[in-house]
Amino acid sequence: MAAMELLQRLKESIAWLGGALAALTAICYATGYYAFHAQLTMLGLGRVVDFKHEDMLLEGARFFFAVTAHLLQMLLALGAGGVSVLVVLALLGEIGPLARSGRRAREWLIRRRAALAAARPALKGTLLLTALVVLLIAHTDRFFYPLLALGRIDSLLFRSGAQATADCRALIPVAGSGLPPDVAASLLMQGERCNVFLLAEFRRLLDGYLVLLMAVGASFSFSTAIRPEMLARACRLVLAAYAMVYTLLLPVAFGILVRAAVYPLASLEFKDGALASGNLMTRNDKNLLLWLPADRKAVWYPSETIARLQVTGQANLFLVPEGGAK
Repeated sequence: MAAMELLQRLKESIAWLGGALAALTAICYATGYYAFHAQLTMLGLGRVVDFKHEDMLLEGARFFFAVTAHLLQMLLALGAGGVSVLVVLALLGEIGPLARSGRRAREWLIRRRAALAAARPALKGTLLLTALVVLLIAHTDRFFYPLLALGRIDSLLFRSGAQATADCRALIPVAGSGLPPDVAASLLMQGERCNVFLLAEFRRLLDGYLVLLMAVGASFSFSTAIRPEMLARACRLVLAAYAMVYTLLLPVAFGILVRAAVYPLASLEFKDGALASGNLMTRNDKNLLLWLPADRKAVWYPSETIARLQVTGQANLFLVPEGGAK
């Protein structure tokens, strides 16, 4: 009987692990698709370039690695800051006069809180709800709207008039929070020179995600203080829906701000003797898509017409201000 129970538990564990892996694969696939599609839309090739399924899985895994690494880094920093504050308070508590003053202040706060709770039992819930509403309004202005605006960047490869600059910081306005779409587009069109500022913007959006997760956790942890119960449920529902939308937009920001627009440099020699060179965007059994920087256009070439294909390296599509590789 023990062996049968052990075997049954093993089967259940394997089934659970298989389901978890399938769910993780589906999530990675979806996030990778969003990241790829966002970048290709930003380039202006969203409806032209096909991408492989394994590439979407790998891109989704890269997204989760980047998000998890940054969130863990921020949590460790917050934890280290909290421990430092506790150590300082403990050291101050060893000083006699400060310890007595701190004890009297703590006792006064406890009495004051008890008096307020007795006189105004709904005050705690009102303050909590007000804080969550103010946080939500500030969060949408500082994080959500800049994140949503990134989706309006499109067709950068076909834009003209971008000027190269050695000082990327000069493109960023001093006032305001986040990168406006036109500023982000200007930074993207500088090639890899301004990647550090684009990555900083993505990390700033992840900081906003961490704040949002903490707010959602607080709404569930202290929801009993909010009365009536229907109001507490509505607050949790709004925050959860907002967090879900913000989560779905993060792969779009990753594809635009983090994923480098780097593609192979290819030289084609056709059977009729003609030559072509540019960035190899994608290839299948019948055709290949080449971005021609000089003409600023993407062209599908049938594979049967190509005599020789030579890849000479990789380059960012925006190495030249007009778009495309040299």
